[in-house]
Amino acid sequence: MQNTQIDPHNHEQQLAYELVANTNSSFFLTGRAGTGKTTFLHNVQKLVGKQFITLAPTGVAAILAGGDTIHSFFGLPMEVCTPGTCGKMNEAKILTLLHADTIIIDEVSMVRCDIMDAIDYTMRKALRNNMPFGGKQIIFVGDMFQLPPVVKQGPEKDMLKDLYQTDDFFFYKSDAIKRMRLVKIEFRKVYRQDDEHFLHILENVRLNKVTPENIMHLNDRVHIPTAEDGAVITLASINKTADKINLQRLEEIESEEFVYEGTIDGKFEEKKFPVDMKLRLKVGAQVMFTRNDQQKRWANGTLGKVSKLTKDEICVTLNNDETYIVPCCSWESYSYDYNKEERKMKKELIGTFTQYPLKLAWAITVHKSQGMTFDKLSLDLSRGMFAAGQLYVALSRVRSLEGLYLSKNVIPQYAHTSREVLTYASEYNNEQQIGNEIESGKAVYGALQHNDYDEAARQYLLLVAKKAENGDIKEAMQQAKRFLDILVCDEHLYGSIESVPECLTKASHWAPKFLASLLCLYAEKYEEALAYANEVLATHQCAEAMYIKSRALAKLERYTEADETNCQLANVFEMATPDAKVLFMIAMLNEMHIGDPGLDAQTGRGTSKVRPWHPCPSHFDAMPQPKA
Repeated sequence: MQNTQIDPHNHEQQLAYELVANTNSSFFLTGRAGTGKTTFLHNVQKLVGKQFITLAPTGVAAILAGGDTIHSFFGLPMEVCTPGTCGKMNEAKILTLLHADTIIIDEVSMVRCDIMDAIDYTMRKALRNNMPFGGKQIIFVGDMFQLPPVVKQGPEKDMLKDLYQTDDFFFYKSDAIKRMRLVKIEFRKVYRQDDEHFLHILENVRLNKVTPENIMHLNDRVHIPTAEDGAVITLASINKTADKINLQRLEEIESEEFVYEGTIDGKFEEKKFPVDMKLRLKVGAQVMFTRNDQQKRWANGTLGKVSKLTKDEICVTLNNDETYIVPCCSWESYSYDYNKEERKMKKELIGTFTQYPLKLAWAITVHKSQGMTFDKLSLDLSRGMFAAGQLYVALSRVRSLEGLYLSKNVIPQYAHTSREVLTYASEYNNEQQIGNEIESGKAVYGALQHNDYDEAARQYLLLVAKKAENGDIKEAMQQAKRFLDILVCDEHLYGSIESVPECLTKASHWAPKFLASLLCLYAEKYEEALAYANEVLATHQCAEAMYIKSRALAKLERYTEADETNCQLANVFEMATPDAKVLFMIAMLNEMHIGDPGLDAQTGRGTSKVRPWHPCPSHFDAMPQPKA
């Protein structure tokens, strides 16, 4: 892929670009190692006129992605985030968030579900918008077949199991994600490896389909690398093994040791250091570059050998026998801020870390190798592979099977992939779902860009009618949910619907009846809307149907009954994230009914017996979907 280009021959890239450029829809972007996810994101940010914020779960990942850490940006605690955990964001961060269009969360496979719920709650509260993630477009990026979130055994795991009723704590297990229709786009074209035979083995390891033949071909690579093999990096399953190997190999070299100290300018947290503050080297030491060279002499992950050291100079010889003087590099740490004068979001440089882009590299952990590529690697299997996806991550770091060395035989049990992840992956690249998302996203994008929520709501309502007319009840229900999520004042919507599809009025299932009540309301057929809403409520306690019933009763000037219906909306919502349409409805109804809006302008609290309601998603989102 060329710089700032979207691959015209890559269908999945084109779909992802459509979602980023022309919609406000959130989506999950995935793909095996080497499919160009990072390159795509860099390019799309240059091509699309949006304000982006890039976040990642770890400091090193954030630095590589050119962004900030999730915990730092949202001010989240480092422990388990219980329901209602809200990050501590200052005014500058809130303004930054307010004026951002799109938030990219990179390496999302490592983000726990409780963290995701805390992000959602913090964004809804900060933006005073009760839509998922405060109504912002979120691009979740990562490979679920790679390393899972880290969860400490003991009380932390017990608490998460109790909160989420699962043994898997992936980001999509969060309550926030469950409330969304999150389309999933998988990049399939591999740019990193060109060995088709090896790609086939990798795919089988990834999908838990490894065959005896695959194992045999892998075990043909059991071999201890020699000096003739050149620079080979060892991947170990734990830090202790990697550190032991590196220190042992460094001590074996009898030449003089040099220590190079990095420097910090401004603010740069230690946990974000991409290399050691004190770099210990000897002539003959094997090292790995941790930055791409602008002159393309080496890349992040390139191995070499130290050939010359002085107080102020490091020379490294690569596998191609080319020797280069290595310059110091600076890594940048950013914070995001909003410039009120320019009315633009600003990515502010807060500190730099300067050091040689090298680390001892006889060995690193599989975990730290995620995102890197090597020509040759030796996989240390002395302690086995203990985590799901670990073998796949390790094997996919190397470009070809010929560049792989194994310390001992692979056994089929090492090729372990979570069944949960396999089930989730079966939903990737659902063309119909992605197409629906692009269609609905494009319909409202212009309106949302201009904060015209009235027009956005109208477009969603028209989509409800269109999908229902076509017999696509499931999609009609999805758009009905979005309509109700975004709706504030509905006075402009009456008369938008000309007719109600007959397939809805004659259906026996409650979901089409709900759609009939919704469309009848805005077709100004209030009696019919009330009748269908009552039919729904007779068998299914749906808060959204109560809302429609209340609006129909108000239009029929049956204010007392409407007031009583509102009182049945028993779930009191938090005023920090109010449901604006319900507040509007209550105020309007109270004004009609008792001559007083009943809502304080500052707090939303009033004197009416009507209790504000926060729509509970448990019924509406879990609607059984009848066949069209």
